[in-house]
Amino acid sequence: MVNFSHSKNSAFFRSAIFTTLGLACLASSTLAQTPNQPPTLRQALDAAWEISSQSRSLDNRRSELAAKEKAAGSWISGEPVAGLAHRTDRLNKNDGFREVEAEIEFPLWNRGVRAATQADLAAQRLDFDGQFALSKLKLAGELRALAASAATAQVELDLNKRKLLEANALTQDLMRRVKAGENARVDALQTQVLVQQAQAAMAQAEGQLARVQSQWRSLTGLATVAPLEEKLAAMAANEAIAAPISADHPALRQSQAQLSGAQAKLALANADKRDPISVGVGIARERGSFAASNETTLRFALRIPLGGDNRNAPRQAAARAELDASQADLDAVQRQLLAEVAAANAELLAARTVQIAASERLRLSTEVQTLITKSWRLGDSDLPTRLRADNEQFEASLSLARAAIDVQRAIANLNQAHGVFP
Repeated sequence: MVNFSHSKNSAFFRSAIFTTLGLACLASSTLAQTPNQPPTLRQALDAAWEISSQSRSLDNRRSELAAKEKAAGSWISGEPVAGLAHRTDRLNKNDGFREVEAEIEFPLWNRGVRAATQADLAAQRLDFDGQFALSKLKLAGELRALAASAATAQVELDLNKRKLLEANALTQDLMRRVKAGENARVDALQTQVLVQQAQAAMAQAEGQLARVQSQWRSLTGLATVAPLEEKLAAMAANEAIAAPISADHPALRQSQAQLSGAQAKLALANADKRDPISVGVGIARERGSFAASNETTLRFALRIPLGGDNRNAPRQAAARAELDASQADLDAVQRQLLAEVAAANAELLAARTVQIAASERLRLSTEVQTLITKSWRLGDSDLPTRLRADNEQFEASLSLARAAIDVQRAIANLNQAHGVFP
């Protein structure tokens, strides 16, 4: 019979519990055991952004906007047009009539069009900045997920290494007992099965860790995975109260920029009712006959296009449709962000509850394991009971380590939902 008395070594229990609780931090500590200091998530995000396609196109996109803004600040609405004409009577009478005319035409801004164009470009710049900020936030979410996966794989690998060491030690102990005739050979075979299981679990964890590290290198260009160490942002510190979505949230800023852009396009469509007025300046040199002298004349021309519904109505209707769609998108983004924050709050609360339960489970399973191990050494318990207690203590350690990582993952997800960068 197993004696579950309370005469146990309390110092041993405290040491065992604290040692196993420390495994929850293995994700960061083991990743830090590299020749170089591992990067932070912020450093990894900067590195990943630097090699991303969006970042590489950033300068050219800004130059494009700057060129459009420069053109909108000009006093003409487009490029000047030059014309050259020559007339002669050489093909019929050939009396010596000659005329050469040169003209340059400048398109002018219609009333209100330049201001509307500049407002449209300002909205495009806001939309441009919002798109890049949102892309960077999505990249941060990918890095947070990879860091959490790497931490989980590392913890599983380290715990299975410990389990393998313990299984090998138990196997050697049983082999000595079998030779001494104290245990049957089947007991040693059972522990050898545990060794094989631990080796298989180690190989699986190593493969998972290698896969995550490969994805990390592909995304960031860095060899070492950053530890998942984040604190709750100020706006998310109180999970009991759903904090409002910040106006600086990249997704909200980008949707609002799209709405402003649609409003600016509608204003531009309403202002730009006809093609631009153009002013032409020309000079002509004319000779009526071979005996006549050359005459030079100066000509001014004004061209006023007439607008109409055939030109304007489709553009205005398209701009109004885009405005309605942008408003609907903004409303949808606001609802989605509120739902994501609520879900992230619930996830963090659940993760912390699981962590508390896992910690208590580990305390109890460690106490049971210690008692049964002592009883087995005294010959009061059989090997299957000992193995069940060892396995329960291992599963409890693994559950607590995973729960600790899940809390860090939930914190990262809540910061992500609030649009906070690492």
